[in-house]
Amino acid sequence: MKPANLKSDDGSILLFGVGLSIAALMIATVAINVASIWTTRNVLDGIADGAALAAAQAIDADTVYRDGITSQLTISEKAARIRVQAYIREAGASAQVKQFFVKSVSVTGKSVTVTVQAKPKLPFGYLMPLSSPVIVSSAKAINKVR
Repeated sequence: MKPANLKSDDGSILLFGVGLSIAALMIATVAINVASIWTTRNVLDGIADGAALAAAQAIDADTVYRDGITSQLTISEKAARIRVQAYIREAGASAQVKQFFVKSVSVTGKSVTVTVQAKPKLPFGYLMPLSSPVIVSSAKAINKVR
């Protein structure tokens, strides 16, 4: 027999379970979105690496004919940009990530730096309607003759 002054606690476990379920769903949503951002970053790193390596092979033929082959070959900026675009097209970068584009191709004599940018495909992106993250990745390659 229960004392008369105690209130019933019927349904409190149900309410606690619903609260835990909502918290678990929120944590899972954040974890899935973070994993998608991480995956996009890894894909962009690979694309930037490949594009930089392709661009580093765009040697300036005029310099080679004039100065000969040295330990580091000068890279042609125009040919490097063409090679980056060809690599991006062949790699299918636009199909791998959304809103992909090459942010910059910077040639400094014997090295080239390629910077790419994209937005991740977030499975629960509708929960972030105001701002979508932008992922930027950069890679540098040096053309060296051994």
